[in-house]
Amino acid sequence: MLPEKDLGNRILLILLSLYFINPLCAKEAVTINFGVAVFKPYSSIDESTGRCVGIGFDATKQLLKTYNIEINTSCASPARIYRSLSNGKVDLSLNIKSTLAVQDNVTFTTIPFDALILNFYTNPDTNNINNKIAAIRGYDYHGFRDSMIQKGFEFVDVSNVEDAIRIFANKRTKYLLSYEGPLNAYIETKDENNNKTELLTLNNAKSELLVAIPTHYAISKTSPHHDILVKVFNELDKKTVGQTYHIDAFK
Repeated sequence: MLPEKDLGNRILLILLSLYFINPLCAKEAVTINFGVAVFKPYSSIDESTGRCVGIGFDATKQLLKTYNIEINTSCASPARIYRSLSNGKVDLSLNIKSTLAVQDNVTFTTIPFDALILNFYTNPDTNNINNKIAAIRGYDYHGFRDSMIQKGFEFVDVSNVEDAIRIFANKRTKYLLSYEGPLNAYIETKDENNNKTELLTLNNAKSELLVAIPTHYAISKTSPHHDILVKVFNELDKKTVGQTYHIDAFK
């Protein structure tokens, strides 16, 4: 049997090793700011409560609660989220690695959160012959913005995805560059009488699949919680066995 002093020292070493293996296990809950651009079904604003809702927030809460991390949610235009990531007001977000506005300001996780389907939509109205594309200001669209500008297209940029869809639906542009999820969510939106929104232009628009793009958690490099979040997501990535994306665990 070990002497009482040696036994006490050994217990102390074990506790210290556990502390450093999981730096959050011996601390009180850490609260971070998790901000995601308005982008259904991942992020949207509940019209009745004004709160941020969506599977991006729900899944992230579940992933981080094991590590004693709580989240304050925010949802805004992409440009505002990008600024908040760069100055550390937002600690964590979701984005694709090709977004030029955030590349130098964040650390991306290894395992993607999900994949975004990018489509090119065409207005079926043959009388609409303009070369304008409705799109979101600040979105590079995985390089497709530059390639389409080089082909002679003109972009009509707005602050969020719903405005881009409305411009296209109202035939102010011939084309729409959009991710599939938000457009499908918009089409399925119900009015005050609980009827689905029926927009002829959207329901009959021709779509062309351009690419499926992985979206990752983006950790602000100026966040005071940067190092903790990097360690947590490294551990989460190791636990993601048999899953292509983190979101798979919630399907």
